[in-house]
Amino acid sequence: MTRSKGTLASQLQPRVVITVAVMTLLVSLATVVAARSILYGQLDAELEATQVLQGLGGQAGGGGAVPGIETPGIQRGTIMALRLPNGTELGSLVGDGAFEPISSAAGQALLEVPADDQKHTVALPGYGGYRVEAHTTPAGQLVVGLPTSDINRSLLWLSLFAVGVSLVAVSATALVTRTVIDRATEPLVALTETADEVSRLELARGTVEVPRMQGPMLPENNEVTRLSEAFDQMLGRVEEALGAREASEAKLRRFVADASHELRNPLAAIRGYAELAGRAPTPQDAAFATRRIGAESERMTKLVQDLLLLARLDSEVTPEPRPVDVVEVVLNAVSDAQAAGRTHRWLLNLPDDAVEVLADADQLQQVMVNLLSNARTHTPAGTTVTTSVWVDGATATVEVADDGAGIPPEILPHVFERFARADDSRAHSAAHSTGLGLAIVKAVVEGFGGTASVHSAPGDTRFRITLPLAGRP
Repeated sequence: MTRSKGTLASQLQPRVVITVAVMTLLVSLATVVAARSILYGQLDAELEATQVLQGLGGQAGGGGAVPGIETPGIQRGTIMALRLPNGTELGSLVGDGAFEPISSAAGQALLEVPADDQKHTVALPGYGGYRVEAHTTPAGQLVVGLPTSDINRSLLWLSLFAVGVSLVAVSATALVTRTVIDRATEPLVALTETADEVSRLELARGTVEVPRMQGPMLPENNEVTRLSEAFDQMLGRVEEALGAREASEAKLRRFVADASHELRNPLAAIRGYAELAGRAPTPQDAAFATRRIGAESERMTKLVQDLLLLARLDSEVTPEPRPVDVVEVVLNAVSDAQAAGRTHRWLLNLPDDAVEVLADADQLQQVMVNLLSNARTHTPAGTTVTTSVWVDGATATVEVADDGAGIPPEILPHVFERFARADDSRAHSAAHSTGLGLAIVKAVVEGFGGTASVHSAPGDTRFRITLPLAGRP
C-alpha cells in the first residue's frame, strides 16, 4: 500500500515506534541501574567479608595488632594501604598466593580516602577503579579495597546487550506495526475511495447506482467493520432515496402530462362548442352547444377539484381524525349510489351496532362515493354490488364487491395510481371518469393510518379498506 504524507497510517506508525523506543530505552536504563546496584551491593558485601577476615570488624577504633595481608581467605585483587603513626606509608596488592607492593601514587590515592566507615569508589593510577573503605586502627590508618573492573565489564556487556535488544525490538515493532496498521486501515482506505466515487456521481437526475464498499473481512465487533457496515447501510438508504426520488419525479412528470391531457380535452370541447354556438343556424343547435359547454365545464370542474384534493393530501394536510360511524356513512353512500345507478343491484352486509373509526366524515364519505361510483361506472347493467362492514381486532374493514368482468391483470397493480384506466386510449366513458377516484381513496385512507387493497378475478372484484377503530390503542 502506497502511503501519502498526512495519512492516518503515516502518522500512527512513527508514534507507535517512538513510544516503543522510549519504553525499551527506559527498561534498558532501569535494568542497567538495577544490575549496577545489585553488583555493587555484592561487592560491598565482599568488601565487608574481607575486612572481617582481617579482623578489622572488632579492631576498628580499638586496641590490637593489624593482621597481615597473608590472612587466609583474602581474595585476589584486594588492595590495602597503611599509614603508620610515624608517617610511614605501606601498600600491597594481593596476587596469586603472594602480595605485591603498589605504586606510591596509588597508595597516596588510597590514603586520601576519609576514614568515615563508608564505601567509596576511587580510580587508582595504574590499577583502575576500586571500591574502598578506610578505618582508623591502633596501627594507623588502614584502607582496604576490591577492584570494580569485573563489575564495569559486566555492566558494559549488559548495556550493549540491552541496546541490541532495544534496536531489535524497535525494528520488529516498525515492521509489525506497518503490516498491522496497513491491514487495519485498509477498510478505511476502501471507505474513502468509495466516498470519493460517490461524490463524483451525478445525483441531480436520472437513475443512480451507488457503489458499495469492497474491503477485507474483519471481526464482527471491530470498530472499522461497524463503520463500514453503517456506511454501506447509509449508501443503501441514499440509493433507495434516489430511486424513490426518480420514481416520484417520473410519477410527477406522468401526472402533469396526464393532467394536461385531461384538461385539454374539456377545454378543446368547450372551445369547439362555443364556436358552434356562435355559428349555430338554429336555436336548437345553440341550445345543444350550450348544454355541452356546461357538461364539459362540470367535468373539468370535477377534475380540477380532484386534483386539488390530491394536492392537499400529498402535502400531508390531513384533518384531525375524529370518531365516525362507518355504518352510517356506508348506508348514506349506498343509498346515493342506488339512486344514481338503478340498473345495478345494491346489497348491504352490515353489523347491527355502530362501528366508529378514526377518520374525517366528509373524506370518508368521499371514499365510499368513489368506490361505489367505480363499481357502477366500470360494470355493466345488472351487476350486483355488495358493501360489507366488519370489525377485525383493532380495525374496521369496509369491502365493496361486485360480480362484474373484473380488472385486467395488466392494470390491477396500477389501479390505485392516478389516471389509471383499463383502456389505453384515454377516452372518457359516458360517466366522465377522471381516473383519480381510486387514487383519492388510497391517499385518504392511508392518511388516517389505514390501508386500501384490491382483489380481482372474473366475476369477483373486491375493493377493501381498513381503518383504525376509535377508542382502541
